[in-house]
Amino acid sequence: MLLLFGVAYFLSLFFRTVNAILATRLETDLGLDAASLGLLTAAYFLGLGLTQIPIGLCLDAYGPRRVQAVLLLVAAIGIGAFGLFESVPLLVAARALIGIGLAGCLVAAYQASSLWVAPERAPLANGLYLAVGGLGVLAATTPVEFMMQFMSWREMFLFIAAGTALIAVAIAMVTPDPATQEPTSWAKRISGLAVVTRNEEFRRYLPLTALCFGTGTAMQGLWASTWLRDVAGYDSSAVAWSLTAMAVALTVGSAAGGVASVFAERMGFHLKHVVLGNAVLFIAAEIGILLAPLSIAPAFWILFALTYNAVTLSYAHVARSQPIAFVGRSNTLMNTAVILTTFALQYGLGLFLSRASQGFPEKAYSIAIATLMMLQICAIAWCCWPLLKRRS
Repeated sequence: MLLLFGVAYFLSLFFRTVNAILATRLETDLGLDAASLGLLTAAYFLGLGLTQIPIGLCLDAYGPRRVQAVLLLVAAIGIGAFGLFESVPLLVAARALIGIGLAGCLVAAYQASSLWVAPERAPLANGLYLAVGGLGVLAATTPVEFMMQFMSWREMFLFIAAGTALIAVAIAMVTPDPATQEPTSWAKRISGLAVVTRNEEFRRYLPLTALCFGTGTAMQGLWASTWLRDVAGYDSSAVAWSLTAMAVALTVGSAAGGVASVFAERMGFHLKHVVLGNAVLFIAAEIGILLAPLSIAPAFWILFALTYNAVTLSYAHVARSQPIAFVGRSNTLMNTAVILTTFALQYGLGLFLSRASQGFPEKAYSIAIATLMMLQICAIAWCCWPLLKRRS
């Protein structure tokens, strides 16, 4: 059962990043500029973000089996439509539908681990989910480039649509339903969202998670490839291998974050220390990308990918501070802000770069990365301020 939820999250991250390797083909086949490519790619995050709260309410009401199975069928329809549609507006709509269908993958997996994994092992399970998602990012790099030798990107989408439908059926068949709860009105369920937002840990860790994950995903999912092409001067093969290395780093970093959380707590530390440590390393990677010679910049892109996904272990940290009946809503409220931030960053970067990078791509990328880095530093200060205030 847990493996099937992991495969679903694999698909979520595959589609989150596959446009990075397909960028040149999409630009050529569809006649896209940077802004249009950014919108087409970011539409996934718009669908993903706008459905998070309804999904959280449904997860707490119906459990992950029913919710995830239905959503994956929606995703299969969107993936198939993306492979068939010709016009850009319809492709944007199909990409948004894919986002809606894959919107519950992470939070449903987190809820499954909350329901059926021992509490002390839930962070490890969540870290392994993130690692499987990293494999989805890996599959969206060199393997896709290899597959393009034998099929078109449209044929690939149709093939994956069929597989997604099969996973939906498998989840519906093997996943148990949670224990029956007392009937609760929808008005009461919705009012429970306020309980989540008043939680101190939720308010402290949300900005940091949204900015780190949003920046990391927007870059690795699309703009890292154009940076490697336009700033570092890499050809398509070198870009593909660099993205592959980043995907491996994402997978390793996600699994390592889950394992580190177990060892950290055995040594008297807390999950929040793992989250903050990864955020600091992520910012250090951005500094390296900005200041290091281009010859060693790929090493900092690997550190970049190694660390940002592990920051989302904050979901487990925040969920621990919530009553179990509110975990679904807690995770999806976090995800709403995180995913909509990712949409804004990915599309916003496209708008900025399409105007500012004409003739000076290195300067435009530096301004964008430095701005996001400063916001992340402010978010770390917001997380640590109550602790520093108590010590003073």
